Amino acid sequence: MIENAERPGWQEFADRVEITELLGRYAHAIDSVDWSLLRTVFTDDVVADFSSVGQYVEGHGTVTGFDALVAWYEVALAPFFGVLHFMTNHLIELDEDTARTRSYMHVLNMSMGGIYHSECVRTPDGWRIRYFRLEERRWDDVVARLEGHMTDVDTQTDAP
Repeated sequence: MIENAERPGWQEFADRVEITELLGRYAHAIDSVDWSLLRTVFTDDVVADFSSVGQYVEGHGTVTGFDALVAWYEVALAPFFGVLHFMTNHLIELDEDTARTRSYMHVLNMSMGGIYHSECVRTPDGWRIRYFRLEERRWDDVVARLEGHMTDVDTQTDAP
């Protein structure tokens, strides 16, 4: 049995819910190109590292400041209007007024996704992201390896 001192308190529970909502707001803001909603996600001095997909976007892969982030998204998302993102499997490490998160991300319309890493801070307006990094992952090579393995197993199973 867990002693009361070892149980997460209501504040920790509320923080985890708010941070999960923060990550959901991010996906909705990006997919709907809603910069007002996005403002409720990031701090004004946010640092965002998209260097893993930088080759697809003109300019720098790392941006500093909310306005620079919006300008980056305007360029990056222009060819992808209508794309949808899913974010799941949130790991949240809380440390007082700071939290580190890792979330899986999948772009519904592409065989691409990745892992979002963020550092969140408690502000007077609630939790906000001050550092954000995308670790891009592509599924094509993984699918090819899995299908190759399954074909090998099927061929061995069918052999006399």
